[in-house]
Amino acid sequence: MQFRGQSPALHTVAADVPAMVPRHHHEVSAIEAWALCPGGALLDFRADKEEDSLSLMAAAAAAVLSERAGCTLQCAVAISRAGQTPLTAGTSDAAVDLARWDRSSANGPVSQALGGKLAVIVNDFSWDSRWPGFRAPLRDAGYRSLVSVPLDLEPECPAALTLMAEEPDAFAPAVLADVVLFCKVAASSFVLASDVRVALAAAGHLRTAMEGRTSIDVACGVIMGQNRCSYQEAFNIIAKAASNRNVKVRVVAESLLEDLPGGAPATHFAT
Repeated sequence: MQFRGQSPALHTVAADVPAMVPRHHHEVSAIEAWALCPGGALLDFRADKEEDSLSLMAAAAAAVLSERAGCTLQCAVAISRAGQTPLTAGTSDAAVDLARWDRSSANGPVSQALGGKLAVIVNDFSWDSRWPGFRAPLRDAGYRSLVSVPLDLEPECPAALTLMAEEPDAFAPAVLADVVLFCKVAASSFVLASDVRVALAAAGHLRTAMEGRTSIDVACGVIMGQNRCSYQEAFNIIAKAASNRNVKVRVVAESLLEDLPGGAPATHFAT
């Protein structure tokens, strides 16, 4: 992955991003991860599934911003796509459950952030009366301060990153500035990881289609040689057999090739 705007001093750190932000919930190096952010570089959220990328984001955020806040933070990341089940991933079950409760009730800071607005709870006994129904769930989860920040991922795709602390007043103005900065970097990184995942999936589908097409072409060539017929006539023979057997044309072609002396020829594509 290419990293933008990195200084020579950050080169070694940037090159080690996959190890720095692992694919599972192992410890993340807060100092190394944070070193990437001010230069406008990208964190590595590549994963096979979108939910795994959200988990990587939550782990990186908790590690990096705990260092900045001077206390242990937990993180939950929520994303909602039209027509799909909302996704929530985080660094603890309590953090994820609290974010899910807020999202489903639409009565708390996470819901506000999903609506595009920064939301902060200074502590669990604050006089702030915006979300009275959220106080009890917050205390029951063991947290006393919280910040939820919108993530700018893509149009019509509300997303929010929420950080929670057992200590009151964990999010001083300087820490809030760092949280917002991290979320900008995290959003760009997540979008790039999503683009990479889509491109890899498309490449896999194309490769499968090319391999299937090659099998059909080779099978047609065999039939053409045996029956001295045109390509279209050979293809029609395979298509009729596929229709009679209620299977795909590719399946019939591959079956024909497997019956050849020496088996089906291998297909090779440059990578």
